[in-house]
Amino acid sequence: MLTAGDVAGLLAVYAYVSFIVLLAAILKAKGAGDFHRKIIHIAIGNIVFFWWIFDTRWVMAFLAAAPFIPLLVLVSPYSPVRRLRTSFLGQTTGESHGLGLVFYAISWTILAYVFFEERMLASIGIGAMSYGDGFGGIIGRKYGKRKIWRGKSLEGTLGVFVATAVSCLVVFQFYALLFEAGVFGSHSLELGMVVAASLLVGGFVAVVELLTPGGVDNLVIPVSASALLILLGM
Repeated sequence: MLTAGDVAGLLAVYAYVSFIVLLAAILKAKGAGDFHRKIIHIAIGNIVFFWWIFDTRWVMAFLAAAPFIPLLVLVSPYSPVRRLRTSFLGQTTGESHGLGLVFYAISWTILAYVFFEERMLASIGIGAMSYGDGFGGIIGRKYGKRKIWRGKSLEGTLGVFVATAVSCLVVFQFYALLFEAGVFGSHSLELGMVVAASLLVGGFVAVVELLTPGGVDNLVIPVSASALLILLGM
């Protein structure tokens, strides 16, 4: 049975995703280059700020995250339905790595289920993927001149590091505010530990993104970043 928190969480997630997709469609129609694709990749990560609302593990994993997996498969370049392949989402997926958004949804589902009791750390993994990988790609394409591995640049990798570290700080502080308000969480971390963990995750994700083939990093980065923090006893 769904609780009030579960219902509120589902409404927030689906309303927010719908808004971001609509915004991206408007940007694409106005000829904003590939900015619409990056909007989807980066802004969807803000769902982590709704995660604390859910009360039930299976609802967050299998009703708020998993349904996007078959949907994104159907609009991917591998879809058997041509009309869906040529839809706005289909074109957006095709402009990327084909199954990149599918891996995105899979990672959401895994983290929502496996790390339900550690949503702060799961949220950091998602932030690393959406903001770290997202802004790193933008910086790499615009300013990347020093190629260091498989066409990836030093500037892009530094962008991944900085964006990931900043996103970690934001997530840590957001959950600290929830704890202080008495609405979620059982503890908060000292600022020194938060800064150290953010820098560590930033460096780790920068290396993982550099070495992982495109598209697959949407699965590898969030899961490995969250797992790293769990192993460190965060």
